[in-house]
Amino acid sequence: MNQTFLMFILVAMPAIGAAVSISSRLVAGAYVSAILVPTSISWVLMHPEHLLATTFMTIAYILVLLFASHENEKLLTRSVAIRRERDEMVRHLERSNEEVKAAVTRAEAAALARTRVLAAASHDLRQPLHALSVYSAILAASPTPATLDEVATHIDQLVRSLGALLHGLLDLSQLSSGHYVPVRQRFALDALIASVCAEFEAAAAAKGLYFTRELRPVTLESDPTAVLRIARNLIDNAIKYTERGGLRVRLRHDGLCAILVVEDSGRGIAPAEHDRVFEEFYQLGNAGRDRSQGVGLGLAIVERLVTLIGARISLRSRLGAGSRFEVRMPGVRETAPPVAVATPPPPPAAALEAATGARPTIYLVDDEPDIVRGMTTLLRAWQLEVRTALDAAGTAALFDAGGCPDLLIADLRLRGNEHGPALVARLRALHGEFPVVFITGETSSEALREARATRWPLLHKPVDAQTLRATIASLLAPAARL
Repeated sequence: MNQTFLMFILVAMPAIGAAVSISSRLVAGAYVSAILVPTSISWVLMHPEHLLATTFMTIAYILVLLFASHENEKLLTRSVAIRRERDEMVRHLERSNEEVKAAVTRAEAAALARTRVLAAASHDLRQPLHALSVYSAILAASPTPATLDEVATHIDQLVRSLGALLHGLLDLSQLSSGHYVPVRQRFALDALIASVCAEFEAAAAAKGLYFTRELRPVTLESDPTAVLRIARNLIDNAIKYTERGGLRVRLRHDGLCAILVVEDSGRGIAPAEHDRVFEEFYQLGNAGRDRSQGVGLGLAIVERLVTLIGARISLRSRLGAGSRFEVRMPGVRETAPPVAVATPPPPPAAALEAATGARPTIYLVDDEPDIVRGMTTLLRAWQLEVRTALDAAGTAALFDAGGCPDLLIADLRLRGNEHGPALVARLRALHGEFPVVFITGETSSEALREARATRWPLLHKPVDAQTLRATIASLLAPAARL
């Protein structure tokens, strides 16, 4: 009886050990074998007649316990894997939730920015349009010559103001939507900055401001157009918001970075406003939206251009102590860019008339009758022969009747889903080469990309008369037609 009870305990212990050692079937196998093998040997020594039965039952019992341990190990491994998957899923959901929250925050900020931009743009558009309607009524009332001259001056100022606003909005739209692609090339940065400084020297002198510049030779590989606009906007702002003293423009390089610094002695900017000055339509000290102080898009455009070319901009300023903008631009190179051969400026349109004995002929194509009438009057006032069309069929008729013009001015989008570049390509295939200038009110389209891919100028509506006249003169010059 005692032997039977002892054997029962010894046999039960491996089962308990296997249950406890489910994390490893090797541990369970070693534990079971260490108990059952000596026990079986002892039993056989006491009862030799049970040798076969004891050996068979011991081996079978060990295999059963090992199988149970193996299944328990698989169950444990699967449980651990499930828990890890659950924990990973929880972490993934947490990350997704954070990304969703960040996306919602960005969307809300973008919506608020659009609302602010639309509100400011609405105000800045309504004011000059209202003034134009008043001056239009004055013109309809048959004013005196003196009044007519005064109204013409004011209308010109209003149109320029509207043009600046719309061009700023267009630039901002292109930069924000990713349609502006930087073009990298090597150029003399000091020469580019010097040309911008020369452009604004007269404006600084008119306000009685000093204008100093310290420009060290720097060769940069970047987008010259973007850098030009960054420098122009910063210098323009410095002059605009400085009443006494003046400004200083410095250029140097530190390793692979060119450093442009624009300092002024103007009214300064409070530290709390440093981030806000880069917002659209935000202007310090211009709550009444005085258009003579700009429209508040310059620094917003600068910030986007700086990001596009991989540069960084910083601001140091305080009220009453002026402002200091620093732009660090990567891409400094040791070798200088190729020296361009200087060419004289193209002659005006009159030179072509003198060479050919006839007034230049312009074909004007636009699907807006009001624009056609206004442009025709303006071009004829510049002593140009103008023929007009409203669509592709009318343009083809002009070419069939009169051949190639001295210049074609074409809207980018015409009636019947016709695009200016496609029309020009067909006309060139039929009639040969002729100069072209495209005019458009669009901000993003396939036709816009096609127009940029050509070598001809692309002007955005509204086009001021000075820009249009300079463009026409350059295209009518004999050198431009070779």
